[in-house]
Amino acid sequence: MAKRRKVIRAGRLVYAAVYSTVHPSDSPEARAAKTKCSSAARQRMNMKYAWQKLELLLASNFTPRDLVVTLTYDDDHLPNDRDGAVDKIKRFWVQLRKARRLAGQSLRYVYVTEGVHGDKRLHHHVVIDGTGGDLETLQSLWPHGKVYIEYVDAYGYEALAGYLTKEPREHGSPNGLRSWTPSRGLKKPERESGWVPDDVTLCAPPGATVLDSDSMVNQWGEVKYLKYLLPDKRPERKTRPRRSKPRKTA
Repeated sequence: MAKRRKVIRAGRLVYAAVYSTVHPSDSPEARAAKTKCSSAARQRMNMKYAWQKLELLLASNFTPRDLVVTLTYDDDHLPNDRDGAVDKIKRFWVQLRKARRLAGQSLRYVYVTEGVHGDKRLHHHVVIDGTGGDLETLQSLWPHGKVYIEYVDAYGYEALAGYLTKEPREHGSPNGLRSWTPSRGLKKPERESGWVPDDVTLCAPPGATVLDSDSMVNQWGEVKYLKYLLPDKRPERKTRPRRSKPRKTA
């Protein structure tokens, strides 16, 4: 007999499940019990909600030391509608990409445009790879309002993904339909699936931080689920942009 193992790797973030599956010789009772295990595993691993997909995208491409940026508009530059705001941030990306290219630096980002919740004032939330000294550069390229910066590790991937998908969930689709725009060439999460011996168990590697876990065992089968964050082995950056805290209403 063997069990099924599924793994999703997104940078340091890992989702994993090991579960029993139905065998042709199983009795109806055993088949029902094992089906319950496999259904529980699939429910944990199918990532059907938009925030889950965004969490994996963020973890695949951004480190805890990358940036969460809020771009606002003052009264003199406030666009008339969402399309006007999108036009402005598209021009911003053109300018920032040019500046990064001249400095020999990469540019990765994911952004959302919001303006439905709170005071309904248009603004943008951006996740971007940090380079050091970013605040001054971003401020020089965004003359339309304020620029606020935090770090990804101030949120964590799951909380950040939930924050960036809040408007579709709260004012539209309960699943939080995709509302973000990514830069080109972002890495995708890696998915693995295969068979393992029946005595194989599931555990996080040494140094990993377990974020969530669940298990179910019955007479005929079991399912074990883990979500964990691998240790950060990247060297600390010597320079970090000056931190600026965003408005609570943004």
